[in-house]
Amino acid sequence: MLRSILHEIMGTGVREHHLPRSLEQFRGKKNVLIVFADAEDNRPIIQDELLRKARMRLIEDDIEVFTIAGGGAFALFDDGQDLDADDVREQLRGASNGEFGLVLVGMDGKVKLRSREPMSAEEISRAADLHSPHH
Repeated sequence: MLRSILHEIMGTGVREHHLPRSLEQFRGKKNVLIVFADAEDNRPIIQDELLRKARMRLIEDDIEVFTIAGGGAFALFDDGQDLDADDVREQLRGASNGEFGLVLVGMDGKVKLRSREPMSAEEISRAADLHSPHH
C-alpha cells in the first residue's frame, strides 16, 4: 500500500528496473519466460501450443515458463513456484491488461528478449543462449 502511494507521488519514470522479488529464486539457476496472456485474440493460444510442443527443449535449456493472466501466475510445466503476478508485470514492464507479450529473463536476472508476438521455442532458447554466461 505504502509503495503504491509513493509510486503515485514519485511517478514511474525515475524508477530503475528491478528483478521482481518472486523471480529472485531463479537467478543463477534458470531462465524465466513470462507470457502475458490477457489478449483477446489467439496469440496466447498460439504461444501456449508452441511452448507445449517444445517442452523438452525448454526444460533442457533451463527455461521455466509462467503465464500471467487475469491477475494470476501459472507455471506451464510444474506448479512448484509462486509468482506475484502484479509485481512481475510492474517490474518487468510487461504487457498491460488486455495485451499479449512475453519477456525472457536470463539466469543473470536481466531481460534478454521482449516480444508482442508469439515466438518459437527455438527463438526463445537462442535468445537465452546468446546471453548465457555458460556459452
